[in-house]
Amino acid sequence: MIYSRNMPKKSKKKEKTIVITEKNQTLMFRDPNLLKPFLEEPIIKIAEFITGGLSMGSSDLIHMGGRLVQGAIKGHLLTQASREINKLVEEGKIKEDYAETKYGFKSLEELLSFIDSEAPDEDRFKAVKAMFFALNSVDVKDSGEEILRYQLFHICTKLSSSQLLTLRAAYEFKKQHTEHSSADAWLRDVAKQIGHNSAGLVENDETTLEHEKLITGRIHNDRSGVRGYNARLTDFGISLIEYILKYENLTEEDIKTI
Repeated sequence: MIYSRNMPKKSKKKEKTIVITEKNQTLMFRDPNLLKPFLEEPIIKIAEFITGGLSMGSSDLIHMGGRLVQGAIKGHLLTQASREINKLVEEGKIKEDYAETKYGFKSLEELLSFIDSEAPDEDRFKAVKAMFFALNSVDVKDSGEEILRYQLFHICTKLSSSQLLTLRAAYEFKKQHTEHSSADAWLRDVAKQIGHNSAGLVENDETTLEHEKLITGRIHNDRSGVRGYNARLTDFGISLIEYILKYENLTEEDIKTI
C-alpha cells in the first residue's frame, strides 16, 4: 500500500500493491465503506502508508494519523480475540455456553471494552486474553475458583506491561528459590531479570503491585527490607502469573502444565 500524490504507473511486479492517491485518500477518510478495507490491511502496511503520507504533508493524515493507527490496532486485536475465542469454543477448551455463565458475558464485555478503550500493546493483550480464557475454560472446577479467576482477570486489565513483566521476573526468582531480604537488592535483580536494568522503573511498578496485593509490602521502619519468601509474590500474584503462563498460548498448543 503506497501513498501517492499522482496516479500510479503500471508496475511490472506480480505482487499486488495498493496505491492510494491524494484524491482517493480524501474520499476514503470520509466514507466508512472505503475506510473499512484500509483498516483491515496488515498493521505494517497501514504504518507505511501513514508515515509516507505525513512525510508528504497530507493534511488529512496530519489530522487523522493517530486515530487511524489506533483504529487499526483496535480492529486487528478485536478480530484476533474473536477468532481465537470461537476456535477454542469449537475445540471444546472454552465452555460452549460461557456467555450464559455468571462471569462469561461480563468478562467478554470487559475484554472488548479493554481493547477498544486502550488499544493495548502485545504484552497486555496476551495477558488479559489469557485470563479471559482461564476464566471461561472448561477446567474451572467450582464457583470459588471462578470468582478467583474473575478477580484476577479484572485486575489484569489494570496492569501495565511493565508491571506484568515485574511479576514474571519475580516468578522466575520464586521458581529458583531465590530469596531477598533487601528491597534494593530485589529491585535491582528484578530489573536485571527483565533486561531494562532500571531499578527505578521496578520501584514505580512496586506501588501498584502492592496495592493490588500481588506482592508483599516492605518491612522495617525505613522500608529497606522485604520478605524474601516466594520472591515477594503473594498467593494472589502467583495465581495470576501461573494462569497467564498456562493459558497465553492456548490457541497455539494444548494447555500447558506448570
